[in-house]
Amino acid sequence: MSKKEVIIIFILIIVAVVRFFFFIPKGPDYNDVVGQDVSLIGIVSEDPDIRLKTKHLNVKLKDKDVNILVFVGREVEVNYGDEIEVRGVLEEPENFTTNTGKEFNYKRYLANKDIYYLIKNAEIKIITRENGSKLKSLLYKIRASFMRNINNVIPSPESDLANGLILGARGGFDEDTKQEFIDTGTVHIIALSGYNVSIVAENVMKAFSLILSQTIAIILGVVVILLFIIMTGASATAIRAGIMATIMLLGRMTGRKYLAGRALVIAGFVMIAYDPRVIVDMSFQLSFIATWGVLFITPKTLKWFRFLPLRFGFREMVASTVAATIAVLPILLHLTGVFSLVSLPANFLILLLIPIAMLFIFITGISGFITPVLAVAFGYITYLILLYMLSVIHFFGSLSFSSVSIQSFPLVLTIVIYGFLLWWVHKDN
Repeated sequence: MSKKEVIIIFILIIVAVVRFFFFIPKGPDYNDVVGQDVSLIGIVSEDPDIRLKTKHLNVKLKDKDVNILVFVGREVEVNYGDEIEVRGVLEEPENFTTNTGKEFNYKRYLANKDIYYLIKNAEIKIITRENGSKLKSLLYKIRASFMRNINNVIPSPESDLANGLILGARGGFDEDTKQEFIDTGTVHIIALSGYNVSIVAENVMKAFSLILSQTIAIILGVVVILLFIIMTGASATAIRAGIMATIMLLGRMTGRKYLAGRALVIAGFVMIAYDPRVIVDMSFQLSFIATWGVLFITPKTLKWFRFLPLRFGFREMVASTVAATIAVLPILLHLTGVFSLVSLPANFLILLLIPIAMLFIFITGISGFITPVLAVAFGYITYLILLYMLSVIHFFGSLSFSSVSIQSFPLVLTIVIYGFLLWWVHKDN
């Protein structure tokens, strides 16, 4: 890096640190009504988060600049932009212990989203509809339509995996299935990350590069990323993932990975400087680290798979998926406290199919807007791929020795491991 680039990054680090410690907004104090029945009026400010049996609503109160998390039944018809009256007991979030014995800081998790209170088992009444942003409402409707296209032709839980892979939606999985993803070290595949969306975009680019110039192919890849952002409702998480995916694609397709690496670092610090809370956002962490891994660890892992054929980019696909797995493993150990003993075989049997699965999911969802017949045809192929992937996860996840719980995988150790990885990938330069 040049001296000028180092100075810019140093300034961004200072800005990020200052904002993190001094400018993160604090939650309002409403302790006087915590534990009491309340009646509040607000507007649903995000697309409802649909879970197995419930919907989670982010509600911005109308008379105060306060966000609360409202839990209602899954059957309740409520959408982004609806003005609602909420009745229930106002509570403060409480941290809880996970199955692995780690304490999950639920209070901080919600505070990162500007949510400081919640109401469980709430009763709501719709007052008016469509009070939100017209553009945001349109984007959420497109996302809902895409998911509906998937759900219409693919049964659950395969449809849940489809929505998780391409949209990062994990609400449809039951607790046992979620735990199997953790135990097999495959939870990263359903996290909304730049790595996931770049897989689809890169395959589109490779396909078009056979008949078009590389420049046009790259442009089409970026268009795919924009479509992804639209389908996810253009959330901040999706935009960050899109930025990471674009950097990854440009770096890999142009061969200038170090220029892409600089762009990655600068983009990361700009995001942190703009909103320091992304530091503790899992999707941001996975996007950033997986993107770095694909850019810089892949050249190392390529040497391990020289025996594999180059045809159809098979060797590079294997090497890049292994590189991403290596990159995200330390942070997953720190966040989940689970060391999977079956992670390597499970990931090896699944990761090679992710590009194909995501491509067919994408085609299935889009074809649903054209004709149901086309969606059914592609949906059947997609279903078979997803059925295989879930079968692999279930098989390895059901083994009694599939994982070992690590109650404490310190942040310091995580940083040390990443320090070693940085040294390893850059020591020859």
